[in-house]
Amino acid sequence: MGPRSICPCCASHDIFEIGKLPDSPCFAGTRLEEPIKGGWLYRCRTCKLKFRNPSESNSTYRSLYDNATTATWDAETSRADWDLIVRYLLERQPQGSRVLDFGCYTGGLLARLGGRYQRYGVEINRDAAAIASKKVGRNVWSSVDEIPSELRFDAVIATDVVEHVVNPLLLIKDLASKLSDDGILIITTGDADSALWNRFGANWWYCFYPEHISFLSASWLEYMSEVSVIPVVHCENFRYYKLSMIRRLLDLIFVHWYGLFPSSFLFVGRLIGRLRGRQDVTSLPGVGVSNDHLFIVLRRMGRP
Repeated sequence: MGPRSICPCCASHDIFEIGKLPDSPCFAGTRLEEPIKGGWLYRCRTCKLKFRNPSESNSTYRSLYDNATTATWDAETSRADWDLIVRYLLERQPQGSRVLDFGCYTGGLLARLGGRYQRYGVEINRDAAAIASKKVGRNVWSSVDEIPSELRFDAVIATDVVEHVVNPLLLIKDLASKLSDDGILIITTGDADSALWNRFGANWWYCFYPEHISFLSASWLEYMSEVSVIPVVHCENFRYYKLSMIRRLLDLIFVHWYGLFPSSFLFVGRLIGRLRGRQDVTSLPGVGVSNDHLFIVLRRMGRP
């Protein structure tokens, strides 16, 4: 049994343990001197958030993310969430607008938007931020606190970010405060209520990674809308990557193997890894096997 805790979002004690999460030798693409403890996966009955417990301190996470690696999330190839975001902005803000990408990494998404948009970013990894600055020619800050207080954005984007913070509600409120009237906040993240995730619990590929600590769902969004000043105006599921039929079938088999028998999967994975000169299992198949991600749009209502 994992340590008892309270929900990091709503502070409710009405939580329950889903299962044990594996320790990991890597964090955000960087091998660690000592494995980071996996902890346990919980769910709150009040706000419906799934979360990892225990989690590390904010200062520890900050130092882990600010590493010399700039290829962990670098995706210049087609990603479904980027396609959805670009299409959404082009349809609703075709003349261009002021856009902030929170967690912009090396600036791939901002670069795809094009010069008609005034593009800004927030990125904790200094090496990645330097690359992003060269791509978009605009300011890239290391935190939201560094953004000039008078600056407001017509759109704020947070792709694959909310799962990395202890309290996603606080992050959403913080980002919403940077929006202009009628500005939109676009979020993409894993769906904690996807069918396969609910089937496999803590043995779902998405919560294998120690940097993933908070997990959203449509039911959590309902709670968030009740306690936040920014309502959800659109939410849909999507498949993160388009896989070939054969690749999707193979990955689906591996997903079920890990979901049902995680110890044997990791044992065989480590054995194969050693034969290939690798030390441990650092990633799992699963991305793209199902519509297990959420594309969420929230809008700050203008003054009457």
